[in-house]
Amino acid sequence: MSNYFIDMLSEEEKKVIYYVPTFADFLKKVEKDFADKVATTDGSVNITFKEFVSRVAKRRAVLAANGVKPGDKVGVIARNDLDAMEWFMAVPSYGAILTMLPVQLGAEQITGISMKFGFTALVAADEFKPLTENVKCNVISSKEIGSEEAPYGDVKKESVAAIYFTGGTTGAPKGVILTHGAMMRGALNGTYQPGGIFDHRVMVILPMSHIFGSIMGFLSVLYTGSTVIACTDMKAAVGQIPVLRPTFLVLVPGLVEIILGLAKLKGKGFLGDLKKLIVGAAPVPPRLIKDAAEFGIKLFPGYGLTEGANLTSANVDIDSKPDSMGKIYPEQEYKVVDGELWIKGDNVMLGYAGNPEETAKVLENGWLKTGDLVRFDEEGFLYITGRIKNLIILSNGENVSPEELEECFYKDYRVKDCLVREMQVGGNTVIGVEILPLEPAVVGMSDEEIQSKMEELTENVNSKLPSYMRIAKVVVRKEDFPRTGAMKIDRNKVK
Repeated sequence: MSNYFIDMLSEEEKKVIYYVPTFADFLKKVEKDFADKVATTDGSVNITFKEFVSRVAKRRAVLAANGVKPGDKVGVIARNDLDAMEWFMAVPSYGAILTMLPVQLGAEQITGISMKFGFTALVAADEFKPLTENVKCNVISSKEIGSEEAPYGDVKKESVAAIYFTGGTTGAPKGVILTHGAMMRGALNGTYQPGGIFDHRVMVILPMSHIFGSIMGFLSVLYTGSTVIACTDMKAAVGQIPVLRPTFLVLVPGLVEIILGLAKLKGKGFLGDLKKLIVGAAPVPPRLIKDAAEFGIKLFPGYGLTEGANLTSANVDIDSKPDSMGKIYPEQEYKVVDGELWIKGDNVMLGYAGNPEETAKVLENGWLKTGDLVRFDEEGFLYITGRIKNLIILSNGENVSPEELEECFYKDYRVKDCLVREMQVGGNTVIGVEILPLEPAVVGMSDEEIQSKMEELTENVNSKLPSYMRIAKVVVRKEDFPRTGAMKIDRNKVK
């Protein structure tokens, strides 16, 4: 087992932080270890771990009363409130299979998904009830809670716990099947952090329908006996930081930009007690690490994918290795095949729900083909160089990774975001770059001056590249790129 992660923990922490294989075991553990500590809060209501475990048991009673049986599929559509957190634990600990639905879905999509996945029940917050009128299964109010506790289901490490929506390694929306063991491995990995892991306060800002939000931002927090703060509005949550005073946050880079930007305007006091940021789900520009450090905050980047229960690697050596995604978490095998990272372990998915063809494309003898192009340095630190599906195939047969070129631009403080793609110049296809400048770095400049500065930057980048990889066109954006739900640039929508 890699000491890189284990050595982050104190001897006291190591006694409490160990692997448990199921949601049932997890709940028993946190109740035993942290009974009287506050598990969840919305800022006014505080629920201890003992109370939390009891309330989860009463939610299981509601499932039983609605005819849900072990192995049945149950959907949940709710924002990150106290109810949603309890349902998130209740469904898999009962032995049913959980799917947290994105709150952006419309009525037709909710109906279609409930039929496709064969939901026995759908738990819905009141605001989403009108969208469930055509759903054929039982619809349960997210506020409903039983008067008696129901026992844990007979779940094993290999039992299916949840199905997550993802773009998958080929880009088409799919349902990733994760076992109890996989999600618990991800949750354990998320506890390996330097600087003390107990008694934190963490706002669960990312939606729990997102693997990064639900594992790193929720399960890993409970694993350490820390407090999860409910968050029902991602944008409004940013303004609540000085009020609710979280000690660390789990975020995507776009939200870090917003939070640090506000801190620069309002002063360090805006950040309250914030000391640590765990950032992933999209490329993390090294300048964000420096920006956070100016406020005394450590920003740790990580890498993972839904198909691998989210947490594959993490980096705490941010001073010496700011461009790296760190080292591979314990209990995972890995290898590089034709430049692509393959991983293997109990964190890997069983497959895509109802989609054996796509499953066969990415699973081979237990190995998950991540679709990510990588390299490792001599010390075993991981670097992501691109995505196979994004490769630009040139007329001379050369393959160019846009992400590898984008990394060259991210090193410049004036670049907030960028995208390398194929463009047309004089009827010919060339490699081009779209750059979104960092506003404070170009304030007071004319459009012509900004264009000139970005072209100078591109010339500097080109001087260090092989001729076939050089950028031939520069476009300066005045508006943000289209984004996915995880705030990544949506390459398919950039024209």
